[in-house]
Amino acid sequence: MRQKLILRLGVKAWNDTSGFFQELPLSKTSPRTIDITSKEDDNGLYWNTKLSAKLLNDVPLLHDPCIIKVRLRDSYYILGTEELPARPLVKEGDLLDFTLEYKSKSRPQAIKKVLSIAPGCY
Repeated sequence: MRQKLILRLGVKAWNDTSGFFQELPLSKTSPRTIDITSKEDDNGLYWNTKLSAKLLNDVPLLHDPCIIKVRLRDSYYILGTEELPARPLVKEGDLLDFTLEYKSKSRPQAIKKVLSIAPGCY
């Protein structure tokens, strides 16, 4: 899969059963991409999902195991589960570098966006 532009990122704690994701403060001027590739090693085939974005400020939830919602133009991905949460890396600078490399045995499935009457809904 070629890299795709991320429109929004959301985060919630790995053990949060609600459907609410806190929106991350993305820099609009820096690249925000997701790249999904398959790889094979001695244990078989696995899927590698890489996210990269710059954040305007720190979000404490990112320093603990969490679940990430990646919103694209026409679909979204959920990365992380209660059993295998995501563990992003956040590096401080003028802007915060947010990266995530998430490996799974099954291919991440894009969930098609459902149109909403309220354009700001996430």
